[in-house]
Amino acid sequence: MLHMTVMSHGPDTCAAVHPEIGAMARSGFGQMDAAAARHGVSVQGAWSNPTGHVFYVLADAPSAHAINAMMVELQLFHWNTVEIHPIQTVEEALSLSAHESGGSQAERRERPRLPFRT
Repeated sequence: MLHMTVMSHGPDTCAAVHPEIGAMARSGFGQMDAAAARHGVSVQGAWSNPTGHVFYVLADAPSAHAINAMMVELQLFHWNTVEIHPIQTVEEALSLSAHESGGSQAERRERPRLPFRT
C-alpha cells in the first residue's frame, strides 16, 4: 500500500540553519534506502518544500508501522513531526463512491478513465 509521509518542522529546528540537525538530516536521508529494505519498505521518491519546512516521502509498504519503524531508525523524528498517510489514486477513491461501487471489481476497471493521470 502506498503511504505519503509528511515531515514538518519549524525554522528553529531547520536542517538548513542548524549544522547539528543538518548532519542528522544528511545521515538519515543518506541511509534511507538501506533502512527501507530492512523494514520491507520501497521508497518511491522524496521531496522537500524548503521554505515551508516540510519533507515528503512516498513509499510502498505493508503498513504504516513499517514506515514508522524506518523513521525511528533513521531518527528523522528527532526534529520533525512525522505523519504517515495511506494514499490511493483518485480513480481508486472514486470507485468507492456509491455511484461507482456497483458491479464487480473487473467491471469497475473497465469503466472510462479520468482525463488526467493519477
